[in-house]
Amino acid sequence: MSEPELKITRGDIIARGLLCHCPNCGKRGLLASWFRLGKACRSCGMDLARSAGIYSGTTSIGYVAAIIFVIIPICFLVGFKVLSVTAGVLLGIFGSFGFIVLIYPVMLCWMVMAYHVAMPGELPANGGREGRDE
Repeated sequence: MSEPELKITRGDIIARGLLCHCPNCGKRGLLASWFRLGKACRSCGMDLARSAGIYSGTTSIGYVAAIIFVIIPICFLVGFKVLSVTAGVLLGIFGSFGFIVLIYPVMLCWMVMAYHVAMPGELPANGGREGRDE
């Protein structure tokens, strides 16, 4: 059994998600605030409530991103004696927190993207629940 023809492909969903655009309509409008997704896309009305695990997913992405972009570079700076250990620890703690706060909206959008890459048939434009007469 083959997958039905998709109007919005996984490639389209990834391209839109990387830019924090709606996977369904391709326009901005997913975020209600810096730390919250809206209930639906402001442009096309696509329901965002299905992705209930989004907030736990952002935690995982945040940990990995903080380790790669903050903690590892600070370890090198401490190792090469550019920073003291105390300064490195403090910078690591506050830098990781600040970095995660800074990229949190992007992480929310990427979790919506990941959900719909895995399940592209759920998009209303691809005949998902909102796109069918029930």
